[in-house]
Amino acid sequence: MCTDNDVCSDSFPHINVGKCVYYSVQGALAGKWLSGDCENETKAYICELPITRADDCKYNYNGHCYTFHDTQTAFVQAQEACEKECGNLASVTSANENRYIATLSNRLFSGNFYIGGLWPSSNVFYWFDGSAWNYNNIDPSYSHNANCIAVSNSIASSVASGLWFSIKCHIPYSFVCKRPAGTKCSGNQPIVPVTPVPPTQSFCNSSLLLSPGVITSPNYPFSYDSSDFCSYQLATLGSYNILLRFSDFATVKGVDFVNVYDGDSVNSKLLGTYTGQLDAFSLVSTGNTMLVTFKSGSGKTAQGFSARFTSYSYGR
Repeated sequence: MCTDNDVCSDSFPHINVGKCVYYSVQGALAGKWLSGDCENETKAYICELPITRADDCKYNYNGHCYTFHDTQTAFVQAQEACEKECGNLASVTSANENRYIATLSNRLFSGNFYIGGLWPSSNVFYWFDGSAWNYNNIDPSYSHNANCIAVSNSIASSVASGLWFSIKCHIPYSFVCKRPAGTKCSGNQPIVPVTPVPPTQSFCNSSLLLSPGVITSPNYPFSYDSSDFCSYQLATLGSYNILLRFSDFATVKGVDFVNVYDGDSVNSKLLGTYTGQLDAFSLVSTGNTMLVTFKSGSGKTAQGFSARFTSYSYGR
């Protein structure tokens, strides 16, 4: 109940009339707040925007200027285009900013588009412009399978409009740039080379690997290729066993498989077959050798796996 009689009209707000409040500008109730029907009454409205800085850019919001590029290009080339405007691919640090960008992009072009987020590993996210990752709008049903981030802006997309998802960085998309409002840009800014995260050494089909060490799927932490086949021969000395711990595991479920054998060949006892997205897990051999194989199908791929192997002895 409103207690300020200078603002609210008598007996208002009144939920039986409606659950929205509007400001009357006419008649005896001019200057008062009254209740109205949120669904069926149409009225003029006023939008409140955050304070920003003066700039001649067309889209100025909360201290930043935005440009929307319908030309489709890969992530690296999109970032270079933004740097020529004295900016970067857009970081999105609040729900309001995400709504602002998603609403405008929906009007200005069709199709999904890049923002400046990178997703190099399952639980690692960062903005290319260095902003803190304090807001996340990634589709909760979408798993990590690539390293760049795009925003859904297509009716045909499997991701709801405005939500984010991972995408391979070479795929051409539209993009949104962001720069501080009020900055003077000559248009001849030096371009900072975008250096991709280098893949780790996989040791796929390598010679005998003595502990300790790390094995990964090819291209990790990027997606492995289709139709890959890898074997990893692991060994330790003497009477020690091998402890193999998978810290990251994401393959296409039911299509791409990792097999672990308790010995040096596929004729050895099979310790397990693994596929899909799994939490960290460990295996221990009964002897001083272990064989790991990885096989991918001919279609969609995923990030793959990373596993560390060390010498281990029961009871020590």
